[in-house]
Amino acid sequence: MKISMTKSAWLFAGLALACFWPATARAQAETTPDTYKEHNAVPHTSAAPAKVDFQGKFSLPFEVRCHGHKMPPGQYTLTVKTVNDAKMATIEHDGKETVLQVSRVSQSSDSGKSAVMVRHGPGPRAHTVESVWVEPLNMMMYLDESGHTGFMDRMFASLKRVPIS
Repeated sequence: MKISMTKSAWLFAGLALACFWPATARAQAETTPDTYKEHNAVPHTSAAPAKVDFQGKFSLPFEVRCHGHKMPPGQYTLTVKTVNDAKMATIEHDGKETVLQVSRVSQSSDSGKSAVMVRHGPGPRAHTVESVWVEPLNMMMYLDESGHTGFMDRMFASLKRVPIS
C-alpha cells in the first residue's frame, strides 16, 4: 500500500510539473523583408500623414498621472492629431513625448477657453489628467477616466481646469 501511494504521489507530481512547465519554441526562419518577395501584390503605400488639429501649451503646478504615466510639474505642449479618423493626443515635456490614445470624444456645449481637465480625488491617484477641452474644435477628448472609478473618487473628487494657451 505504501509503495502504491508513493508511486501515485510521484506520478501526480510529474504530471503537475509537465502541465505547468513552459514549452520552449525556437524560430525556424528569418523574417527579413528582403528575403520574401511578394508576387502579384499591391505595392505598399506609406501611411497617411497625421493631420495636426490643435497645438497649445499648458503648465502643471503639481505631479499628475495619465494612463500610468507620471507627469512632473512644469511646462507642457499638447498636440491633437487625427490619424485614420482617430484622435491622438501627444504631450511633450523636456523633449520627451507621450502619445495617448483618446478613449472617447464628445461634442460638448462646454464654454470657455481650451483647458486640460485634472481630477483631484482622495486616494493614491491624487491628480489625474482626465480629459482635454479644445475650444477651436468644440470637442471634449477623454484621455484617462480611471481617476473616478472608485466610490470615494466619484463622491469627493473635484475637477480643475488647467488653461491651454
